[in-house]
Formats: sequence, C-alpha cells, structure tokens
Amino acid sequence: METVRDTGAIGVLVLLGLFVLTSLLLFPGSVITLGAGAIYGWEVGTLLATVASTIVAGLNFFMSRYLLHDWFQRRLESKPRTSALFHAIAKKGWPLILFSRFSPIFPHSLVSYASGLTRISTRTFLLASFAGFFPLSLAYAWAGHVLGQAALRHAKDALWCDSLTITIGVASVVVTVLVAVVFAIVVARIFKSVPDDDDDAKP
Repeated sequence: METVRDTGAIGVLVLLGLFVLTSLLLFPGSVITLGAGAIYGWEVGTLLATVASTIVAGLNFFMSRYLLHDWFQRRLESKPRTSALFHAIAKKGWPLILFSRFSPIFPHSLVSYASGLTRISTRTFLLASFAGFFPLSLAYAWAGHVLGQAALRHAKDALWCDSLTITIGVASVVVTVLVAVVFAIVVARIFKSVPDDDDDAKP
C-alpha cells in the first residue's frame, strides 16, 4: 500500500480510472472505494469515490439524453417499474435523485438513465448526484481505512485512539443503512402516486 501511495497523483488517477471503468462495466465500485480508503485514508478515498461516482453518473446521463435517447426511452417505458421511476424523477426532480444516491441497494445507473430523459438540468443532476454519493462513499472509504490499518498492524495505535475517525465511520454506516430503508419505502409510495402520462417527462 505504501508503494502505491508513494506514486502520488498518478496512483490517485489510476484508481479514479479503475473506478469509472468498473462502474461502466456494471461491476461494484465499492471494492475500489475500499482500496482507496485503505491506501490513501478515508478522506482522500471518500473524495475520490464521490468524484468518480459522479463522473459515471454524468456519462450515463449524457448517453441517455444525447446519444441513445429514443432507445433508452423505449426500454424504460416498456416495463412498469422503470416507467414509474422515469415519471417519478420527472415529477419530483433533484430530491429523488439525491435520495437515491444514498442507497447502496438501488441501481444508480438506472436513475441516471431515467434522469437524462427528463427536463432536469445537467448542473442540477450532477450536484444532486455528488451530494448524494458522498455519505455512501464515506462509509466504504472508512471501512477500507480500517482494513488497511489492520493489515499494517497499526489498528490499536492509529484507529482506536482517533475518536473522530470512529464517530464519522459509525455514523456514516448507520445513516447509510437507515436511508436505504427509508428510501425503499419512499420510492414505493412515489411509484403509486405518479401518473404515467406526466407531461414533464420529456426533455
């Protein structure tokens, strides 16, 4: 880990690229976030994962809005649940995007694709995504930091004496789990409340 850390900005850029690539290939980026937290600490790991997640979300957003708009619209509206999500985002806007990013169990790429088909602005989408990805990235990066410290056999000196690290880590995990549950309930209600013929769905 120290060897990778010594590469400086190059190592950070490599991890950033790996995160973007794995996410686009639908592999879990959480593994990269854990690695970033172990190598660079939870602070840098959190920032790296949040930025990378936002980049991936932006690429998916641009793809559905500009490159394959009609194809994505047909695909999303062909199934009741994805169609409901599409109309819910068109109706509720950035709060739903923000809330969805908190949840580790919700398909983030699907939210990005659906958002690209609505009238929401690119700036609003990216800001809501960045803010929403931050707590989840913090939780994974802190976990990676813990594992990294344990691997270096400095857990007792470098971790448990740092009350701030413990507080932030525990709080982020608890909040992430609670929000994931709450979001599942909220989305279920939104699915039932949003009509399919929403005129705001088209960009």
